[in-house]
Amino acid sequence: MKNMLGTQLSFLATTGVDGKPQVGPKGSLHVYDDSHLIYFEHTFRQAFDNLTNNHMAAVAVVDRDAQKGFRFEGTAHIHEGDDLANDILGKTKIFERFPRAAVVIIDIERIYKLDNTLEAGVQLA
Repeated sequence: MKNMLGTQLSFLATTGVDGKPQVGPKGSLHVYDDSHLIYFEHTFRQAFDNLTNNHMAAVAVVDRDAQKGFRFEGTAHIHEGDDLANDILGKTKIFERFPRAAVVIIDIERIYKLDNTLEAGVQLA
């Protein structure tokens, strides 16, 4: 799972206050530790608004060639301008490209298989 998250493009899914789904790629998404995913927010658009109002997030990552993947679900925590965000973002070059950035950490609460088999959708954790 960690290898796949480190080498494949991940997609973040959120839900708006109107119940409409939103999904988009998150190129900076990676493993923070064994229980958390992390990405750097810099657009501050729909996904950010959705996570601000409803902290539930899902991340899908798939290796197309292997036809295997995972969906991670959990609660997102936004850090902007605090010690954690400053420490993490200070080690990047994100502010060279964007005037504003935040760190989003997602608690991994559930993991599902996204394989192209009869086990698709089976909860792993």
